[in-house]
Amino acid sequence: MQDLTDIYYFVQVVELGSFTAASKALGVAKSQLSFRVARLETSLGVRLIQRTTRRSHVSEIGQRYYEQCRQLLAAAEQTQRVIDEAQAAPRGRIHVACPVLFAQLLLAPILVEFLRRHPEVQVDLDICHHEVDVIAGGYDIAFRVHDSLKDSSLVMRSYGMDPQVLVASPELLRRQGQPTRPTDLKRLSSVGVINAEGRHFWHLQAADGRTQQVEHRPSLTSDDPQVLYQAVVGGIGAAQLPQFICREAIADGRLVPLLPAWSLPAGNVHAVYPSRHGHTPALRSFIDFLAQSMPQALRRTQQGAPAEPAKVAAENPVAG
Repeated sequence: MQDLTDIYYFVQVVELGSFTAASKALGVAKSQLSFRVARLETSLGVRLIQRTTRRSHVSEIGQRYYEQCRQLLAAAEQTQRVIDEAQAAPRGRIHVACPVLFAQLLLAPILVEFLRRHPEVQVDLDICHHEVDVIAGGYDIAFRVHDSLKDSSLVMRSYGMDPQVLVASPELLRRQGQPTRPTDLKRLSSVGVINAEGRHFWHLQAADGRTQQVEHRPSLTSDDPQVLYQAVVGGIGAAQLPQFICREAIADGRLVPLLPAWSLPAGNVHAVYPSRHGHTPALRSFIDFLAQSMPQALRRTQQGAPAEPAKVAAENPVAG
């Protein structure tokens, strides 16, 4: 395999027009350049530059070889840039979109620790009450909780599951009755998450694999889980909510789980971003940091412990 430096010297001689010009530009002795090009020619078995006592010119094969060498050097430069970027300290701005409850319970302490470790990074956090268009909105990364990802053009990084529970207040159940089977849910008032279709369903599954879909017509819809939680506690209707939101209210009797023999699909907590490639060192470091911190923070929240992802992340440091 040819020496890349020999190839570089050859390209410079061709582009600058002579050994003399290349010697001046590179600060390398003309005799050294001549030796390196001659060594390259010997290894190839062809004459790249025809020399006389007065002048030199590139041979036909030398010209064709030069064109290929330019591409080779450009690729080598790009390869080095990858290494340089990987070793560079993360800096610059990251644009993030996140639902409000997710930001408050999970992301905020993770961001604090990440920014403490990378003081040259700035984060613009957009608290969204709806699902944003990542590309049109100019976001580097967005967080979502879904059972599946609808936009296949985005890259998804999953962190864990968010169990859901169907609950109602004791007051509502006294008024409208305790359901004992999925079809009984139809008589209950409900609240639910806003969706584009305008129709609302609870998708239930029994332990033996049987499934049941129950349509309901909520008297209140919102994209804020806390609003829905308050409505359920207040007796407005039954709702499907994240388990961690309801845990304390279930424990103290303010909410009652419905149909415990049936389960709901868990939400998948994940981040989405436009591409796997072309990330800045700042964004790449943030994605890597999330991979270490988010699953553990999510587990702690679901277990009812205070979210301390900063502490968890520190126990599993991320290089860079």
